[in-house]
Amino acid sequence: MLSHHERVELDKIERWFETSDPELAAALRRGKPARSAALLTALAILLDVVACGLLAAGIAASNPALAVCSLFAAAGGVAAHLARRRDRR
Repeated sequence: MLSHHERVELDKIERWFETSDPELAAALRRGKPARSAALLTALAILLDVVACGLLAAGIAASNPALAVCSLFAAAGGVAAHLARRRDRR
């Protein structure tokens, strides 16, 4: 059980969070951690580059396994782009 003083201090911290970073406060209220937009962007670009590289290597080496791996990387890139787009809304 918290004392009156501890509850007052927690209320101050809560108000500070809500004014300084409303997105973080909303994410904490929902119970979901906030995703880093920069991390999702970097992941999406990395997966795009890897998919293109694997596809080029698969075509050059006539290796269907590399081409299939490029499809998986491209699917991951699409998922990362969609997650980034959904977080912007």
